[in-house]
This record gives sequence, C-alpha cells and structure tokens, in this order.
Amino acid sequence: MPRVVWALLCTLLIAGCASNPEDRPELTEADQYRQAHKSLEKNNFQTAIDDLKELEARFPYGEYAEQAQLDLIYANYQSVDYPATVVAAQRFIRNYPGHPRVDYALYMRGLANFNMEKGLFDNMVTSDKSSRDLQSARDAFQDFKRLVSRFPDSPYAPDARSRMVHIRNQLARQELHVARYYARRGAIIASINRAQYVVKHYEQTPAVPEALAIMAKGYERLGRPELAEKSRQVLALNWPDSPFLGKDQQIRLAWWPNEDNGLLSLLTFDLL
Repeated sequence: MPRVVWALLCTLLIAGCASNPEDRPELTEADQYRQAHKSLEKNNFQTAIDDLKELEARFPYGEYAEQAQLDLIYANYQSVDYPATVVAAQRFIRNYPGHPRVDYALYMRGLANFNMEKGLFDNMVTSDKSSRDLQSARDAFQDFKRLVSRFPDSPYAPDARSRMVHIRNQLARQELHVARYYARRGAIIASINRAQYVVKHYEQTPAVPEALAIMAKGYERLGRPELAEKSRQVLALNWPDSPFLGKDQQIRLAWWPNEDNGLLSLLTFDLL
C-alpha cells in the first residue's frame, strides 16, 4: 500500500511539473492574436486587454500590431475605461497617421471623451450637466470636429455631427448657468458678457432666447434702455412665442433678482 501511494504522489508531481506554464511552448503571433480575438468575441474584455498588451509587448512590429491597437481601443471602451480608451486611440493616431482606420480611432476617442464626465447615476436618471466642468465634452467636440473635417464621408461622421450639436447645446447651457449666477449676485456686467458670448458663439442653440432676455434685463438694470430695447427686439423678432416674452412682448424672467434681494439671495444660496 505505501508503494502505491508513493507511486501516485510521484505521478502527480511529474504531471504538475509538466503543466508548469514556464515549460509550455510560447504562442506564435498569430495564435496570440487569435486567443485575444476569442476573448473579444466572448465579451471577456479584460482578458482580451491583457492578451492584446502581451501581444504588443512580444511583437511590437508584427503583422498584427496595427489591428491589436485597434482592438485595444475597442476593448478599453467596452470595459468602460474611458481614459485608457483615449490613450489607446491617441497612440494609434500618432503611430499610424495615414492608416485607413484613423477615422475610427478619432471617433472612439471622441466617444470616450463624450462619456468621460458621466457620473455613476447618469445612466439611471436624467441630469443637466451644464453646471459641471465640461472640459471632456470640449475635447470630444474637437475630436468629432477633426473627424468630420478630415473624413466627411466616414461612416462615423453622421453620428459625430449629431453629438457635436448636443455638445454645443451643453456648452451654451453652461454659459447661461454662469450668467444666471452672476445676475443673482449683482454682477450685471459679467452676466451680460456671458449672455453675449452665447449669442455670438452659440447662435443656433436653444440657449439664445434666454441669453437675449438676460441681456435686456441686464441693460435695464444698468440704465441703458436703448441697448435693452435692441436685445428685446431681436428676441421678439426671431422668437415671438418665446416663454421669456410676456403677452405685452416685454421681457419676463421669473428668476431675475429684484434690486433689494441680492444680499438675501447671496446669504441663502438662492433658496429665498
């Protein structure tokens, strides 16, 4: 009986040594890529990322190097690692500027930046991001702009254009948010400047009517009735049914602070 046990232990030990990963033959470049691609097909994105990085490390100038970098962009995006997606896309664009799929890399970098500022609960509830820092949205806009400028016929161009419109609307709303903030605190000139920026740089966004209303109310507060009337006329001419115009076609801003409530608004954080 001891001999049988000893023989069994020896057999297990030999089998363990034979299965040591260090003793296994290294995969060829093609086999390594096929292994990574199988992980992608099974949606095992983290495993695919590890396999693709190993492929790049072992065969940096191999036959599958370019495709491996493209797959790494996709795998990072699908694993919701947006910063890594941006880095991978940027590296591909830098390494292969003349590659026929540079448009894809630009698009994916834009998508990653577009989603970068999303919070944990943004997919469950609707939230207005206009009060946040929208630097990632600005980066996304530039990515999409480069895409549609360089590759206007790309299959990704229509969606990029649509997202650019969305981003411009967001940026315009952010300017309005700041304009309201300044107006509530009595910084009327700063509020007017922000509203003017919306009218000048975001002229085709839904934020323009309120920006004109802010300008009109601001000029009234500063004692510049001619400028206030000019802003009101532009609003009435282009948006006669605007909610910022009353039945008498005069400016109506429900949130606009009265002369004597600036300090109260400041002390109560606009709660009163």
